[in-house]
Amino acid sequence: MAVVVGLDYYQQDKKHEETLTLEGYFDTVASRFNLYQEERLAEEVEQDRQKRWRQGAKPYLPPSSEEWVRRAITDHDYTVDARLGAEQAKASAAARPLAIEVAVQEAKVRADKLDRIGWLYENGEKTIWLQARLVSSPNQNTIVGNIEASLAGMNFKGTDYAALGVIGGVAYFEEVAGDFYDVSKGTRTNWALMKKKIAETGKQVSFKTYVGTLGLGQEIRLKVMSDAPRDEVYAFLQQVDYDGLNALLSLPVPGVSNDRVIDKAVEPELAVDMAKLRTEFVKLRGELAQMRINNLDNLSLVANTLAGSYGLPGDTFDLTANKISSPQELMQLGYRKGLNDLMYDQPDLASTNQEQGMFGRLFAKVTGGSAEQADPTQQPVPTQASSGGGLLSGLTSIFNGSGSRSQSAEVKVRKGSLDTKSCSMWGANKRCAVGN
Repeated sequence: MAVVVGLDYYQQDKKHEETLTLEGYFDTVASRFNLYQEERLAEEVEQDRQKRWRQGAKPYLPPSSEEWVRRAITDHDYTVDARLGAEQAKASAAARPLAIEVAVQEAKVRADKLDRIGWLYENGEKTIWLQARLVSSPNQNTIVGNIEASLAGMNFKGTDYAALGVIGGVAYFEEVAGDFYDVSKGTRTNWALMKKKIAETGKQVSFKTYVGTLGLGQEIRLKVMSDAPRDEVYAFLQQVDYDGLNALLSLPVPGVSNDRVIDKAVEPELAVDMAKLRTEFVKLRGELAQMRINNLDNLSLVANTLAGSYGLPGDTFDLTANKISSPQELMQLGYRKGLNDLMYDQPDLASTNQEQGMFGRLFAKVTGGSAEQADPTQQPVPTQASSGGGLLSGLTSIFNGSGSRSQSAEVKVRKGSLDTKSCSMWGANKRCAVGN
């Protein structure tokens, strides 16, 4: 034991310019022990969060109350449409029994999937379906993750939205049928499961759909289907445990709380501003993903494929050979900073020139300069990456190259018969380049 203490004292003494006193040594022991305890506690907290994430969001949805009785879809006969619906009526007498059997099996699978992510609430003839789906952040160091992020930045649905309000710090919107949007057949079928009736086939439906999203990338998507009045749906959504849902995220969203109260006069405008901010960042992430796809490094792609085939992480090597970085930490910081400013109505935002946009203000605050000084459009764009136009074109120089990543020491690695190449750290993730 004395030898161990002596060696530890020798190592600590080497870190100090002057000779380390005995009292000073015991101070280092205490500080290192406290740091170890903090790291251990942080690790336990993260393990607990991951466990709760795997369990899903249903525990944070409202329980039964005097007004709304909660149950699962499969607690009653949900096969009415499967047995008596229009599709089965079209079948011949010979094929109808088999068609009904197949439809009933499909209804069971559909009902089981819905029951895993939501609850049904009933009050007489009125019904509310509430689901909360957990979505992991797309891994932008894989082909699939980049395609997913790129597609998320495009609106194929053509849906219009009307603000319901900001409840618990989450902006909710009603989906409104536009010129090119109609309620899908799948949604109509789901509603028929819940109401124990035949699915509605006309363009107009007897229910409304509301949506809200908590987080960006790693997020919780809330969806409501109901034939109850809007004010009753609004009051019902106030019973959701938003603190619990927010704690499921690795980086909780500011302003989300069960006790969050928003002035009714500004609530619709705030919801729209929150949606605009989210759309801006989703589009930015999509354009960044598309830029990474356009600059794929073939050798890195092959190396990741080989790693995956041997049971190793399939995202070890940066797909662009470190030409296009993926600043997820900065994106999360910017999104949450924007939400915080909207929620608390920061005066500096109100006086800022709106033509400079969210990102000019964000980078001005990050760099400590003015919005004019931080204007990313004044930065030179490297010729090695094709960024294209759009929201990201002016930010390419900030996100590209070594200037946008931390100055960690390089680590030399060797993979199979590949030549030794370099790796670098971006946040908590290691990125390795194997391309030329």
